[in-house]
Amino acid sequence: MWTSDRLKILEDYLASNQQRLLIVYINHRTSTLQLLNSIPSLASANDINHGLCYFIRKNDHSPERITSIDEFLQYIRYGYINGQSISCLTALVSTLFGPLFMDNTTVQDRR
Repeated sequence: MWTSDRLKILEDYLASNQQRLLIVYINHRTSTLQLLNSIPSLASANDINHGLCYFIRKNDHSPERITSIDEFLQYIRYGYINGQSISCLTALVSTLFGPLFMDNTTVQDRR
């Protein structure tokens, strides 16, 4: 499952703060590990059988390169989506993008 191409995607994600999102799942039709830097299309979402993992780099002065477990825990928000929420686009988007909006200081609540 872990090929040199997939390891390169992971290494690139940890080595640069330019890429904020990493999605990891197993495609049940092809039995291959998928690493994406964007949300899978609806067609691809149908190929996700057992869930997906997401990793979102926080925007608060994240270092260029994540080199330790402490840095990973401090600057990367991660989670796992399983079950019906994968086929429900609303749940998928809110679960993945909710943490991004919570960390965004440019969007302010104006009451």
